[in-house]
Amino acid sequence: MANIGKSIPHHARLRPDAIALVEGERQVSYDALDRLISGAALHLLAEGIQAGDRVVIVLANSVDWVVAYQAALRLGAIPVPLNPLLAEAEIAAIITDCEPAIVIGRGGTVGERSPGVPMVLDLDRDGARLVETEADPVDCTACRPDDTAVILYSSGSTGRPKGVELTHYNLLWNAQAFALDLLRLTPEDRGYGVLPFSHVFGHTCLFTTFLLAGASISLAGRFDPEETFRTLARDRITIFMGVPTMYWTLAKAELPPGLDLSDWRACVSGGQALPQEVHARFEERFSVLISEGYGMTEASPSVCGQRFFGAARKPGSAGQPYWGVKVRIVDDAGQDVSHGERGDILVSSPGTAKGYFRRPDLTAETFRDGWIHTGDIGVLDADGFLFVVDRKKEMIISGGYNIYPREIEEVAHRMKGVLEVAAIGQPDDRLGETIVVYVVPESGASLDGDALLAEWSACLARYKVPRVVRVVEALPRNATGKIDRLRLRAMSNESGRKS
Repeated sequence: MANIGKSIPHHARLRPDAIALVEGERQVSYDALDRLISGAALHLLAEGIQAGDRVVIVLANSVDWVVAYQAALRLGAIPVPLNPLLAEAEIAAIITDCEPAIVIGRGGTVGERSPGVPMVLDLDRDGARLVETEADPVDCTACRPDDTAVILYSSGSTGRPKGVELTHYNLLWNAQAFALDLLRLTPEDRGYGVLPFSHVFGHTCLFTTFLLAGASISLAGRFDPEETFRTLARDRITIFMGVPTMYWTLAKAELPPGLDLSDWRACVSGGQALPQEVHARFEERFSVLISEGYGMTEASPSVCGQRFFGAARKPGSAGQPYWGVKVRIVDDAGQDVSHGERGDILVSSPGTAKGYFRRPDLTAETFRDGWIHTGDIGVLDADGFLFVVDRKKEMIISGGYNIYPREIEEVAHRMKGVLEVAAIGQPDDRLGETIVVYVVPESGASLDGDALLAEWSACLARYKVPRVVRVVEALPRNATGKIDRLRLRAMSNESGRKS
């Protein structure tokens, strides 16, 4: 029995009255959560959901999200959580790709976002009883360690969605590594669940880890600095996890008077590199250490982390590998380079994903000879600390979200008068990067930057919408005729300094 969903019934038996989830004034014990999940599982079973079926969940962090997700796990089905901030076209593309048996969401548009799906449950309408009905405990369906537990979607480098299949063993290993190797969690710990559970950082490092440890999670649908401070004090939060944008905001935000934050003992940063200045300012202000780490969905995600206990810490580093993880830095020929030299980051880990859903070509390209070929550039020092230098891929990371240029460029290419377009990331103190787009008009055409922004806003999630549009006569190219994005970034950075 390897079903990762067994953690909740386990703690419901040991500590039934212990609080598992907090959502505003609502508190849900492990016993009550187990009964809600059992009720939802029976509901899904009555609707014909079986082991191996894919269950798309389009909800923000909430008790309802946890109940729907865990109910799918209990039946041996495969949850596919999606961020409700995604545009309808993006959600529709993922639904088309994964062909779910059911979509669970909220709001009248959930059906419109789910073309061709056999069943749609809208929790604001007739689907509410899915997450509101308790039942006697239902046993978890037996699963093998290498069975797919969840599919987490991110956009591919070509703009096509790709689903990463993580197994029950992947999640169990990563949760134990985070709980024991990094945080030393106990059932008395309380985490702040503001990271989207549809993203691997929030999904595995916080949601899965805290429930495995029998700890408590305070749920938040969105990040707001004042509300974060008040929740930290009210719920006596011990662990905060966030992306660098959140730390940048908290380090500068006004702290409401009279709040007791003495239970707060540790933070974890991920999603992108944390600027050293922000790191130092935050730790100095709150006297709470931040562990900066490195990971990826394909590794479920944890690879390295700065330890809190019994190990050295190096500013600017992503730390040392977790138990069972190996990291290599290789040159273009695949040969290991010396300590201190840059090269491609390769990872071998118990958290290595099963592969990409229905993408054998991409799976074979990324997972080779027992190593994940990350596409990132890094340096290992003599002490085994990893320093991530750059993203080899063209990905833009803004506010902790991964954004691929082609997603933006494809929308622009549908606009009349656009000849060429290139999207890049420009360094930004708060977001890490902001999106800058260079557009070349067709001969004789006049481009309206506001119209382009309106089109992006209609077709893409808000965090993918460019901040700056620059109309130019031509794009720089390299010797092979490809657009030279390095030169574009240099141009953009220079323009940013002058503005």
